[in-house]
Amino acid sequence: MNEILPDKNNFFKDGYCVLRNFLTKDEVEKYSLLAKNFREKNKHMRTSGLHNYKEFWDIIVNDRLLNALKNLLGPDILYLYNSHIEENNETATECGWHRDNTTRIFGKGPDWDPKEDYNVIRVGFYLSSFDTCKSGINIIPESHKKNYTFSQLLRLIFYKTKNIENSFVQNIRKKLEKYIGISIRTNLGDCVMFLANVYHAPLPASGLRKSLFTTYGTNNKHAKNYNNYYLKHRNYPINNDVHQEFKNLLKEKNIYISPPEKKEHIEHMT
Repeated sequence: MNEILPDKNNFFKDGYCVLRNFLTKDEVEKYSLLAKNFREKNKHMRTSGLHNYKEFWDIIVNDRLLNALKNLLGPDILYLYNSHIEENNETATECGWHRDNTTRIFGKGPDWDPKEDYNVIRVGFYLSSFDTCKSGINIIPESHKKNYTFSQLLRLIFYKTKNIENSFVQNIRKKLEKYIGISIRTNLGDCVMFLANVYHAPLPASGLRKSLFTTYGTNNKHAKNYNNYYLKHRNYPINNDVHQEFKNLLKEKNIYISPPEKKEHIEHMT
């Protein structure tokens, strides 16, 4: 399969990129089945810590993925320990625009330090198509560089109205998404990469939608804070027990960073 590489300048300008048909048909079928079987056994709506399940290791260390990330971050990339399956459907609660980083209020905390560029990247692999379930993500370009006070207000509006089925309210939500953010319609095998401090939200689903998410960075304070936040502060139990065999695999791929041993204070953490 031909290598698909993102454009570095556009990625850091806009805060995201879309890599179409990144996964092969066989890979989509494989991970779709794994996700289905995993869900049936675990009955969780969202499961964190894919690295604790050997059947998902190969997508975390996928060579095409690592090469694409190296094209953005340089040769010394690291796997960060926030990865999960997501499944949404027409009855699922939708969240509004949000950030996935550690200190989410623009300009406050170490994630916004002008002396050290923020480079934690979230990676989404889409295992369903827009035609069948409205698969996709809405992103506000450049929101990693601007104080979107208006968007924060919109997020509150979205949160307050997310369970209201009134058609007028839902139409208002859709119009706001259309004009404020960029709606990315994803299909089988598409990959979306975005900086963790970019505002984003899932498109409202109209059927069962499946995706896998992983996270990467470089050896700096952002990566260390991110790991500490998701492994210690968020305290997902399934995240914390990182298998030694998986650590060895990360070391073989030169993308290993030690999980934090204790909870550290992160100023302005949200």
